Amino acid sequence: MPSSVRPEVVLLITKLDLNHPDARKRPYHRDGRPFTRAERDLLTTFTPEEKTAAIAQIQLEAEWQRELDEMKNAFVDLLMKYFAKLAKGSVVSDAVAIMTDEDYTEFERLAEIVTAEDTLEYRALHEGS
Repeated sequence: MPSSVRPEVVLLITKLDLNHPDARKRPYHRDGRPFTRAERDLLTTFTPEEKTAAIAQIQLEAEWQRELDEMKNAFVDLLMKYFAKLAKGSVVSDAVAIMTDEDYTEFERLAEIVTAEDTLEYRALHEGS
């Protein structure tokens, strides 16, 4: 039996910005763009199964973002542990040079997922929130 869930409809539902100030009048994408007429027409045809699939997808994306945020924080924490031992103005390669084997393995794992620049920017924007 073919699936009754249309991926394009699920995607539209997941892109809805329900907090947009004008959301009661028309649907908006999370990036602020209003839905096109074709998107609005398609959105009005969603089924309960598609709504359920969209909710599940939104939950998966939220969990993925939480995990990514945790990895970014772990990456920064790992580097800061070594920067605390180094002179002001040191760079990542200085910290890597004095890491234990165990920490270096963790550094390599996390570095594939996040970069120091992205992570430090993230911490600067979200520290204390």
